[in-house]
Amino acid sequence: MGPIQQQTEAIRGSWRRRGIASPGNFALLLGTFVLFPFAARWTDAFALGSIGLDSPLHTRAIVRFCLFLLVFEWAWFLIAWFGIRRFGRVTFAELVGGSWNRASRVVLDVGIALAVLVILLVLGSGLQQFLGRFEASSAPLRSMVPQNALEACAFLAAALTAGFVEEFVFRGYLQRQLTAWSGNVLLGSALQILLFIQGHYFQGLIRLIPVAVFGLLFTLLALWRKSLRPGMISHGLGDGFGPILFFMKHL
Repeated sequence: MGPIQQQTEAIRGSWRRRGIASPGNFALLLGTFVLFPFAARWTDAFALGSIGLDSPLHTRAIVRFCLFLLVFEWAWFLIAWFGIRRFGRVTFAELVGGSWNRASRVVLDVGIALAVLVILLVLGSGLQQFLGRFEASSAPLRSMVPQNALEACAFLAAALTAGFVEEFVFRGYLQRQLTAWSGNVLLGSALQILLFIQGHYFQGLIRLIPVAVFGLLFTLLALWRKSLRPGMISHGLGDGFGPILFFMKHL
């Protein structure tokens, strides 16, 4: 092996050793992102948007939609978790960051999460009003409103799972992996936000605008706090706001 080839192999080896998981594990995760919309079409998981709230098929559709999300969300978590565990560069606790070994830290993180939740709700409401004029129909968005306890439970389970898993995968695994490989925090952040947006393409092109805004907000929060905990809480509660309101109204 000549000196140039040795240098090339050393560079390749150095690149592979950077990051928190192997390139193969990263590729597997991206592969499931690509598979996601095709599997949704095959299972008809997104048919929910075309079913009226008063239809007898609505409950079945929303439960199928939530189960589909739960399967993929936990698959993403397991791939990322296994990747960091096998690579051995960072532990699960280190990737999540923060510490709740004192009550004051718990209160601080929860307080920050609730403040971010308020910002999310205000931004979401404003963006919904603004973007609504550019949508042909708001039926797909209205179809996500739970109409009974079973729908609310299914939706809340999916929402809380999304809050935990998506922050772990996007703001944790992908943020650290892409930042390490690119050597640039801004570039790593931009790439993981783009992947986050891609994962929500099923909501429609216009709805990707609030997804991008929320992705940026969660990224800034994670970088500021050096912890995923506040983002996990606010993300889960924000996604689950609809079913939470349902339970509050029917208690």
